[in-house]
This record gives sequence, structure tokens and C-alpha cells, in this order.
Amino acid sequence: MIITPIKKHQSEQAKNVILSGFLERFGFIDHTLNPDIHDITLEYDGTQHHFFVGKEKDDIICTGAIRQEAEDTYQIVRMSVLSSFRKRGLGGIMLKHLEEKAHSLGARKLILETNKQWADAIQFYEKNGYTYKSEDEISCYYEKEIPL
Repeated sequence: MIITPIKKHQSEQAKNVILSGFLERFGFIDHTLNPDIHDITLEYDGTQHHFFVGKEKDDIICTGAIRQEAEDTYQIVRMSVLSSFRKRGLGGIMLKHLEEKAHSLGARKLILETNKQWADAIQFYEKNGYTYKSEDEISCYYEKEIPL
């Protein structure tokens, strides 16, 4: 898998990767939610927010993004791997890429949120060093310190 910053012409395909995961998880897609993926390259313009795609040949098979939340804190968002490409370590490769990018931008802490019903996502983040912090009725919140 080759990981690159998203290009405008890849936005629709990347959006479809994310939405296919939602359809798989929820059984439907509410297009009024997730406004950040309506125009990915506008929202993630490479200044404070960065969006990446993982490709095999010309196909986007994986997505991930970071959003700057504070001077030294970035949030991991939009992690998605097409179902037919899962269990190959691609999510871990993308996560490591996002962590390294955030670190290069000055991050000392990474945060993320995942649906508390998604046991496999929770297990994935915990296996990758994220520490449970809290939860609400829908989500679990995690963080990871990045050493200097």
C-alpha cells in the first residue's frame, strides 16, 4: 500500500471508502452527518488538518486523517479500510503514518473517538498503545502520548 496526501480527484473514491464502512456498521447512511467528507480537500487542506489515502494500484483501499485540536494535540479521524482488504495490517500501517505525521507537526498527544459498540476498533486502538480515557452514551475516547 502506498500512502499519499489526498488529491482533489480522489475525494469521491475516498468518501466512498468511508461511507462503505458506515453502511457495513450501521446498515444505512445518513448523508446529513459527517460534513467534513462532503468536500474532503477543502476541509483537510494540509495546513491544520491532513487527509491521507492508501492505494493499491489506482484504487483507494484505506483512509485516515489528523485534525489539529491544540498546538500539541492532534485527533485521529477517518480511519477506514475497505472490508475486502482488512486483516492485512493496513489499518496499522495507516495509523503509524498518521502518528508520524502528527509528530512531525509538533504533536505530543494524539486523541481519538470510536463508537463504543465497535469492539474490533477498540481492540485495534488499545493494541496500538491508545489509553481509554472516557465514554459517553455513544463513543469511547482514547489518547496516546508521543514522547519527545
